[in-house]
Amino acid sequence: MKQSITELIITFNMRNNKTAKGGAISCHLHGGATQTKNIIAILTLLLLAWMLAGCKSNHITEQQRFERSVLKELPFRVDSIRWFTSGNMPAFRFSNAEYAHARPDAEIRPDGDYWVCNLFDDQPPAHQAKENIWRNVLVSKKNQRVVCIDRYLQQGRTTGYCYVLQSERKEYPTYGTFQWDVSDSRNIEMVGVMLDDLKELALKRHRLNETEWTCPASQDDYWRIIFHADSLFDARLYNEARQAYDLAFSDNRYILPSQLSTTANKMASIGDSQAALAYLCHRLAMEKDYYEDPLMSPCTELNDTFKVRSHQWHYDLELKKTLENIFERDQYDRLLWSQAAKNNPANARRNERLARRALMTDSLNLVRVAEILSKHGFPRKDVVGDFGNQAVWLVFQHASLDYQQRFLPQMEAAVSRGDIAPVFLALLRDRIDVREGRPQRYGTQTDGKGNLAPLLDASRVNQWRQEVGLPALEQFGE
Repeated sequence: MKQSITELIITFNMRNNKTAKGGAISCHLHGGATQTKNIIAILTLLLLAWMLAGCKSNHITEQQRFERSVLKELPFRVDSIRWFTSGNMPAFRFSNAEYAHARPDAEIRPDGDYWVCNLFDDQPPAHQAKENIWRNVLVSKKNQRVVCIDRYLQQGRTTGYCYVLQSERKEYPTYGTFQWDVSDSRNIEMVGVMLDDLKELALKRHRLNETEWTCPASQDDYWRIIFHADSLFDARLYNEARQAYDLAFSDNRYILPSQLSTTANKMASIGDSQAALAYLCHRLAMEKDYYEDPLMSPCTELNDTFKVRSHQWHYDLELKKTLENIFERDQYDRLLWSQAAKNNPANARRNERLARRALMTDSLNLVRVAEILSKHGFPRKDVVGDFGNQAVWLVFQHASLDYQQRFLPQMEAAVSRGDIAPVFLALLRDRIDVREGRPQRYGTQTDGKGNLAPLLDASRVNQWRQEVGLPALEQFGE
């Protein structure tokens, strides 16, 4: 009678072998020849599968091991995550397609009140309110880590951030940022301070993201998003800041090109080389003559492109960058002040502070440009590019009347050489005329009430505007 497979006995014996080094493995199979072959085949397949599984696990990256380990500890499922830079600890943003019902350990309210649910109340909130943040804090002695999870309710679904306070361990040499055991109860005070800092960070995120932002539809929209992005960056909310910068730069019509470089340098300073590269590539696509000194660029990937362009264009990069920074600073501080005064006129103290800041920027820029004119004369277009020239004009456009009068001959000479467009000279002449009490030629200035200042000749104003590249004034159009 044939024996079934389950009746087969497989025995492995280690025995000494005098003629060979080490031990030998002997396998005794009791059963028919057919069953024996089947068993050997099965064992071979199992051994092969085990070996392949081992090889696969050996090739898993440190980030994948760390990520899987952390996700196992979360009290609810997450659909997608994105790691980002946040101070001195690993962190990621998560997003779910649905609402996560998992019980919170605490609720952070808009006024900063921290309600510990399972300490003061056996019945946690039945459903998360949009204005509140739900927090879970998980302590793992096994992995020597503390995981802080902050949940937000957005359009009925759960999103949020996960921060990992991970002690140094051989499994995670990159992610273990603390040289002491964060899970040790003796260190609870230090961990509590860090969690309190994360609470303030959570509240900042909540407040700054209350407004729904869309792609810019005007120059004012562009600047509002830039100001918002900068406030996020200054608050160390780098993930949200990049999203806001991406939104601001989504329409080339409104971009101030030098801000792409400024933002790239910001991203490089926090180690986000991918974002830095993206913004510099964007500027390369916008400006055919843009390049940087390869030794000063945060992105070595672009060095070959910069070298090719440097052979075609021979700019004074240091002077060009100085003038572009002057242009950017002029616009930034002036528009920040004007938008604050327009959108929040009741905040007189802040508006006054911003006004002083803009006027201080004007003064500093005037000193710097005066030094440049004294040393180089009016910068030529083939030396500093378009925005460099416009920066000089912009500074004097915002200067006092006597400075404008002294600068006018240099501006006229620059236009005659083709270093700057005639429209900029028209704007400066109109401003000087209005300030001196004369009617303006091109109709570019308004009076103190926002009305068009008196015209030299209303019947010819559109002809003069066309000659310098200005669109017609509608009320005087044919």
